[in-house]
Amino acid sequence: MSLKSLAKQTAIYGISTIVLRMASWLLSPYYTRVISQEELGINASFLSIIAFLNIIYMMGMETSYFRFVKSDNQSSVFRKTESVVFFNSIIWSLLLILLAKPLINLLGYPGKEIYIYLFTVTLFFENLCNIPFAKLRQENKAIQFASYKAAYILINIALNIFLLSFVLNDQIQLPFQISQDPVELIFWANMIPWALVFLYFSPQIVTNISWSELRQSKEIISYSLPLILVGTAGMVNEVIDRPMLMYLLPGSQAENAAAVGIYSANYKLSIIITLAIQAFRMGAEPYFFKLADAKDAKKTYALVMDYFVIICCMILVLVSLNRELIATINQSDYKVAIDILPFLLLANLFLGMYYNTSIWYKATNNNIKGAIIAIIGAIITLVLNWILIPYMGYYGSALTTLVCYFSMLVISMLWGRQYYPIPYHYVYNFSWIACSVIYSTLIYAFFENQTWIILGFTCLFLLISFYFARRRYTDIKCSID
Repeated sequence: MSLKSLAKQTAIYGISTIVLRMASWLLSPYYTRVISQEELGINASFLSIIAFLNIIYMMGMETSYFRFVKSDNQSSVFRKTESVVFFNSIIWSLLLILLAKPLINLLGYPGKEIYIYLFTVTLFFENLCNIPFAKLRQENKAIQFASYKAAYILINIALNIFLLSFVLNDQIQLPFQISQDPVELIFWANMIPWALVFLYFSPQIVTNISWSELRQSKEIISYSLPLILVGTAGMVNEVIDRPMLMYLLPGSQAENAAAVGIYSANYKLSIIITLAIQAFRMGAEPYFFKLADAKDAKKTYALVMDYFVIICCMILVLVSLNRELIATINQSDYKVAIDILPFLLLANLFLGMYYNTSIWYKATNNNIKGAIIAIIGAIITLVLNWILIPYMGYYGSALTTLVCYFSMLVISMLWGRQYYPIPYHYVYNFSWIACSVIYSTLIYAFFENQTWIILGFTCLFLLISFYFARRRYTDIKCSID
C-alpha cells in the first residue's frame, strides 16, 4: 500500500467514521435533554468501566492480527486470534455474571445487577466481532467496514430514542413490562445492536473457533500480553478521570455524578479530533505493518506524521475558536465547563502523535517497552488527578490529560530513537502546534463573543494551512511512492 493509498483508506475511514460517529455523538446532547445530569454521570462512569474491560476481553488481538498476518496464512491467524478472544471472553463473562451482586454493591448501586448482566453480554458480542472487523481493515474493505459500523450506530441511536423518548414517557405501550430506569434502557440500546452484528458475523466466527487453535497460539499470545498492559494503562489515561471525579469531588454522590455528567458532555465536544485520530489509526495500523520492511519506510512514517499534525492543528483551531458555538448543542447549564475543551484538543493531538511514534516498539517486538510508557502515563494520570481534582475539579482532569499524553509522546520519541530511529521533523511539527495554540488563544481572547469575526479568522487559518500543506507536498513529492 502506497502513501496515497493510506490517504485514500484514511479518507474513507475518516469520512465514514466522522459521519457515523457524529450521528452517535448527537446522543450526548440528546441525553442532556432527556435524562438528568446524575443519570448521565452514572452512565459515563459505567462506560469507563466497560472501556477497561474491553481491553481485558480483547487482549490486544487486533494489533496481533495485523502483526502476524503479514508473515503467516491469513486464515490461520484469523482462527487463532478469534479462538483466543472467544475463550478469554467466556471466562471473563462468567466471572462477571457470578460476581455481579458484590461488584454492583461495591460500585454503590445495590439491586442494579442488571447493569452488569447487560454490559457483560455486550462485551462478549462486541469483542467476538472485532477480529472480523480487523480482517476487513486488513483487506482494505473500508466501505464494508463502514457499512457494518453504520448498521450498529443507526440501530443504537434508534433504540435510544425509542426507549427514552417514547417507551419511558408512555407514548408507546409494549406488550411486556420494561424498566423505567434510563441507565438500564441505555444499556439495552447498546447491547441489542451488538447482538445483531454478532449474528451477522456468526458463520465465520463459529466455524473458526477451536481449542486446538488456541493451543497453537502461544506466539501470538506472547506478543499480545504486553499489549494488554498498553491498552489497560492507556484506558486509565482516557477514562479514569470520570470515576475519580465521582469519588474525589467534595460534593454528595448525586452532585458528583452531575459534575461527571457535565464533564463528559463537554469532553465529547472534542470528538472531531478524536475521530480524526481514530480514522487515522484504522488506516495506518495495517499500513504501518505492511510497510515496516520497505526501503523507505522510515521516511514515509515521517511524512505521515507531518500531514497528521497539519490536519489535527486545523481541527484544533476550528473547534477551539468556535467552542461557544459548538457548545450550544448541549443544554445551557452544561456550558460551565466549556473552557476545558482547548486542553483536551491539544492533549488528543499529542496522543495522536504518540500513536504515530509507537510503531517502533510494535515493529521491533518491543511491546513490553510500550507497556512501560503506558504505565508511566497511567501513573501520571492517577497522581495528578488525585492531587488536582479536589482543588480544580474537572479542570484538573483536563490538565492532567494534557500532561499525561505529552509526557508519553516525549518518552516514545526519545526511546524510539534507540531501537527504530525515524527522521521525524519535530521542529516543523511543534512549530505548527505552537502557532496553532497561540493563534487560537489570541483570537478567542480578543473576539470571544463576536461569532462572525471568529469564523472569519477560522477560515483564514484553514486557508493558510491548506497553502502550506500544498507547499509541503510540492517540496517532498519526489519522496512519495
